[in-house]
This record gives sequence, structure tokens and C-alpha cells, in this order.
Amino acid sequence: MVRQVGRPPERDSEGNVISKGLCNVTIPTKLKDFLSKNKINRSKLFTEVVTRLYMHQICPKCYNENIVNGIMALKCDDCNSIIKYKPCGECGEMYHRGVNMPKAVKNSSRFGCEKCL
Repeated sequence: MVRQVGRPPERDSEGNVISKGLCNVTIPTKLKDFLSKNKINRSKLFTEVVTRLYMHQICPKCYNENIVNGIMALKCDDCNSIIKYKPCGECGEMYHRGVNMPKAVKNSSRFGCEKCL
């Protein structure tokens, strides 16, 4: 009989083992002390924050969570930064400020871009 040593591996929602790799992050000593004092797991914190940044739930400039889902892009309502431009609903071309802006499709509630309308 084979006995497992250590913690059981983490699994995704489909039951597959999640592969992990070491990632060194240098942080200020005071922050490290604060995290240790408050028993905050640095690996879990890093994974959670980076995942939320990747999912566009946190602004990468001001780190606030006030993300607005607009017609043209995901935008931070606190610092006015564009998080991610969206594609045109008509042709799939990416919107971009000053280059390809959204316009209302005539006699419709839909929007398209300057290039396809």
C-alpha cells in the first residue's frame, strides 16, 4: 500500500490536479511581517489577487474594484483607466479610443464600430 506524504494536491473544478510552480516575489519587510502577524498565507493571497487582476476584477493601476462594463471597454471608474477594450458586436473588430469607436446601429439598440457602419 502506498501512503501519501504531505498535503493532498489541489484540484480544479473538473477534478484535475493543479500543477504548481515556485514564483519568488520580493515584498517590503514590513508587509511580510504584517502578513505573518495576521496569519495571511502569501501564496493564497498572491494567487487570489493575480487571478482577480487576470479576470479584470481589479484595476491594475489603482488596485480598486470599481470596474464598469461599458459599451467599448471595461473601465476603472475610480482612475478612469481602460482595463480592456471590447470587440465590435457586429464585425468583431476591437474598439480603440480615437481609432475605432462604437456607434449606434440605425433603428436599433445595438452598437457597431466606425469601420463596419
